Amino acid sequence: MPEVSTAPSLYPVLSRSAVTALWKGQVIEAIKLVRLEQNIGLNEAKDLIDTYLRSQPALKDQIDEAQADAREGLLRWLMFLLIGGAGLAYLLT
Repeated sequence: MPEVSTAPSLYPVLSRSAVTALWKGQVIEAIKLVRLEQNIGLNEAKDLIDTYLRSQPALKDQIDEAQADAREGLLRWLMFLLIGGAGLAYLLT
């Protein structure tokens, strides 16, 4: 009779909903799903997601790119608000 390995998998297996959330760039949502589905703590769920992302370089690259785009958009809005506020302050004085 062949032996069945009880060692943990090198890469975590995530549910379809958690993987879908990751492909949508929703890392926090994926962590929430893993916590609920596997009944584990926040740090454990985050570690599982991080390990999964390291095993999926294309997905990791896509998430990194989406986060960079979000930061860039936020920076543009911040610059717009600062310049607009300065212009408004100049006009009111």
